[in-house]
Amino acid sequence: MQQKDGLGRPFFFLLTLFAGATLAQQPVYRCGQEYTNAPLDASRCERLSGQAVTVIPGTRVQAVGVAPAAVPAGQPPPAKVEVGQQKQRDDIARAIVLAELDKARQRHAALLRDHPREQGKTDDAQHKAAVDRARRDIDSLQRELDRRPPATVQP
Repeated sequence: MQQKDGLGRPFFFLLTLFAGATLAQQPVYRCGQEYTNAPLDASRCERLSGQAVTVIPGTRVQAVGVAPAAVPAGQPPPAKVEVGQQKQRDDIARAIVLAELDKARQRHAALLRDHPREQGKTDDAQHKAAVDRARRDIDSLQRELDRRPPATVQP
């Protein structure tokens, strides 16, 4: 089936090219961490000028049923750790986390005790950030400690 006029393909090509150029000229807004060409409230967003937005694809999710890596030929399989040795390792790891938690609590208490009373707003903001960071450290170490098995009691 042939077209009777010679305008079909070139016209379609030009129409596609024009539509692509029109879409490429739409303004792009940054609203916080989101980039969009249709913001809900443009007054709260920053309009970006002539910049190309780069989209970086995320990582691929690994399949759940993936088999473990095979042991290369000629090598023995990895040795399993004995139960007593694993408990000893768990106790050492728990002791390390407890020591770090104690240090973080001491650092937090020192920051609260040594609050700068008569300094500028910049120093006050830095101090508040340090106190918040120490509090987050304590929280994360406490979560880590809660995930670890309880220490075994040695007779």
